[in-house]
Amino acid sequence: MPDEPTSPGIPSVLDRIEAGLLSREQFESEVTNQVYSGLHRYCEIPDGYQHCDLATRVLALDSLSDEDLRALLRSPPAEIINPHPSHIKAIELFSLLLSGEAIVCEGGDPLNPNVGAYLYGPPGSGKTHVMAAYGRQVKELLDDKLEHVKRLMGDVIGTAYAKYNKRQASESEANSGGGYFRTSDDGIEGITSDLSPTDEFWATIGQFQDRLKSHAYQPTDLIYIGFKELIEVCKYSTDRHNAMHALENARIVFIDDVHPQGDLEQIQIVLHLLERRYEMGRGGTFLTTNLNTNKLGGGDEMLAKRLISRCAETLVTIDFSDCEDWRRAVKSKRVKLIEAELDRRVEHHRHREDDTELD
Repeated sequence: MPDEPTSPGIPSVLDRIEAGLLSREQFESEVTNQVYSGLHRYCEIPDGYQHCDLATRVLALDSLSDEDLRALLRSPPAEIINPHPSHIKAIELFSLLLSGEAIVCEGGDPLNPNVGAYLYGPPGSGKTHVMAAYGRQVKELLDDKLEHVKRLMGDVIGTAYAKYNKRQASESEANSGGGYFRTSDDGIEGITSDLSPTDEFWATIGQFQDRLKSHAYQPTDLIYIGFKELIEVCKYSTDRHNAMHALENARIVFIDDVHPQGDLEQIQIVLHLLERRYEMGRGGTFLTTNLNTNKLGGGDEMLAKRLISRCAETLVTIDFSDCEDWRRAVKSKRVKLIEAELDRRVEHHRHREDDTELD
């Protein structure tokens, strides 16, 4: 159950709730975070990609004004601009997954994919955009499944806190009788428990946490984690065992920007995760990286062969190497507009000098 400070002078969670320093939502988050091995923060698509859609748009950049180009750079579009065939391929794969097609999902369930994807190519090529756009829609599907759990959590915590308040109010009377009153939704029932109001509150919360672990769907069924954060969790987290268990068992895992830079230990972590998820029948693993599987091996031939073999069995590989970095394209168009304006002004200046010489 949630850790409760016992040092004198340190306010407890209940004290902070009563003082208005901790909201119900914050407390619920604290309760679930302990259940889900500290990975609860990785159960959301990053804010920077919340605008992404699995859609494309053709845009004639040459015809845009400087103001329009500025607007594109300020507010990245939801769609992939001027898509390459690799973008279309990725979008179609993710569309199959979202529709629960039997070829890519078990039992027609979009939350139970039997295949993942390996998206590789240079920065700015749209890999993360399409992966996050897919992840955002998967998150909506999972949230629908978890709506009942969230309502139940609010009910349990609200009821437990209401009982705590009732028992606190009647504590002196209960103590005079040699025990504590048990409370119900209707009020005080009688002296049946040796637990204090505070202990009973935490016992209720602990029981609910145990129930959460057995629910068919979990918030950690979707994990979106950057490669750097993955390494930190797997190597340095105080709860490494449970964190790895969550990563291995999640229905869908997204690992963004895999870049081990030849560090064999980091490569082994990726390979171990792929192999464990394969063994457990969890096919929904999605990676983005600027390295193909050969280079991901970091020069270790045996490791590269294992990676290639495992990826070939579990992941659809899509090469974004020939995709244009649209931000660079937009910036280059802006630069050309600026250069054209400078040329115009230089020419104008030269004409003025010529006119002055004639005078």
